[in-house]
Amino acid sequence: MTKNANYNIDFFTSTIIITKKFYKAASVLNSPEYKELMQARRDNPDFTIVLREIKKKEGKKSYRNLNYANMRTFIENYETDDGVRADRIKEFEKVMELSKVQSGPYAYVKTWFLKMYGEAYNPEEKADGNSEEDAAA
Repeated sequence: MTKNANYNIDFFTSTIIITKKFYKAASVLNSPEYKELMQARRDNPDFTIVLREIKKKEGKKSYRNLNYANMRTFIENYETDDGVRADRIKEFEKVMELSKVQSGPYAYVKTWFLKMYGEAYNPEEKADGNSEEDAAA
């Protein structure tokens, strides 16, 4: 199915695969999408209609809740030496200032943060509640 296609007819599995957006639009009686879906059903009466599933990348790391405030808090808590902590916060502030001229400011700051702290920052451990502190206790 192409990115812009509302539905795809799969003759091999006898299914009509529709997008979620098309499904919502086709739910309105006598809308153009409704008529289009009904025509596809008339042409293929014994086919079943299924919603398209989005393919998810295996092993993709998700950094949920990684915003500027959480990055700053992590740096403040991670760095134990006061001098290093102050230098990293200044560097973080400079990166945030430089990011304002970038086309994707958040992505610029996130890339810097993960380059600096990617190994140490693991949000999945925090979400599971299985941090190193819990293991030591």
